[in-house]
Amino acid sequence: MSAELPPVLQRMLDLWNGADVDPGSVYIRDCLTDGGPETFQPEEVTPIVAKFRSAFPDLHWEVEEWFAAGLRYVLRMRASGTHTGTTFGSAIGEAQPMGKPVAFYGLEVFELREDRIVDVWLGWDFGQLYVALGAHI
Repeated sequence: MSAELPPVLQRMLDLWNGADVDPGSVYIRDCLTDGGPETFQPEEVTPIVAKFRSAFPDLHWEVEEWFAAGLRYVLRMRASGTHTGTTFGSAIGEAQPMGKPVAFYGLEVFELREDRIVDVWLGWDFGQLYVALGAHI
């Protein structure tokens, strides 16, 4: 899409790409997940970002396509990098760094109000990441 993302979504990308961005400038307190009732706090995002960035120091999150639907924005995304950092732990085990490139794709839907994310729906294909790290399916 030729238009620019709303500023809060650009801050979200910058945060995940390693920039010094306060998660409180991106997500509201008690941000909903999948429409609720689950919520999270902005500061809970920091260790998740750190986990990915420490395992994949060059990890880059990018938006391939997006569109707006009212207060919601649908983003088709790609994450890619190289596993040269720390061990990466996941739901299926731990992968030691072996210098392998990884790429995985997902969809995210964000609901925005007053320049903050108030709800997020996530759908990432982590299978691609796990296979790149050596899992056999």
